[in-house]
Amino acid sequence: MTTRNATIERVLPDIFYEDPEPVEDGMQQELTITLLAFILRWWFSRRPDVFVSAGGFIFWNPANGNERVAPDCYIALDTDPDFVYQFPNYFIWEVGKPPDFVLEVASPSTASNDLGRKRDLYARLGVPEYWRLDPTGGDLYGVALMGERLVGGEYVAYDLNVDPDGSVWSRSEVLNLDFLWDGEQFSIRDPLTGEIIDPRLSVEQERARAEAAEGRAELERARAERERQVRLEAEDRLRRLMEERGEE
Repeated sequence: MTTRNATIERVLPDIFYEDPEPVEDGMQQELTITLLAFILRWWFSRRPDVFVSAGGFIFWNPANGNERVAPDCYIALDTDPDFVYQFPNYFIWEVGKPPDFVLEVASPSTASNDLGRKRDLYARLGVPEYWRLDPTGGDLYGVALMGERLVGGEYVAYDLNVDPDGSVWSRSEVLNLDFLWDGEQFSIRDPLTGEIIDPRLSVEQERARAEAAEGRAELERARAERERQVRLEAEDRLRRLMEERGEE
């Protein structure tokens, strides 16, 4: 569990002041952000030490409330979500570290900041992974998706891969998940199973598994009842046979 730390001392020149107002073309980002944040929240809901957010600001300087930035989605591992939620935003000096994963989704009004000032800021803050997804397929970022890891204070891109169906994907080492672009939409894949993560399908699968388990239990009950009847009939025949032999 994370406890409060003293202030984190960092030198951050050329501070990027995040505009607190919604971007004018935010609807172009909304569906992608909402979907992926929903998937990530569901995926990590089984872990009590993971904080996932698609709202609010990240603050890093307790002496200056203007020094803030608003990622589209961010994740902090090995922390206490209940503790983080005590505050109105993500305060690095309270949590004790920056988020481990930051995601930005492109729109015409935000793409240049995502590629420039925000990228530089996340590196200075020490965010281990920075991801960018472009719903246009690359018109705004140059590529549909790009994940980068922090190495020596600089971001280094992960390899991009292409599946036989043409889907482009890259793996997050921090989250141990694959981010995919199939030419129309983004998805997230579990590299251990190779399956796309879809909470809606998971609910249906859980229901199907529950129904199948109930069906198996019903068959087991019926089999046990048949065996009981066969045993009772055998015992009854044996009892009658013994009675007949006794009479003779």
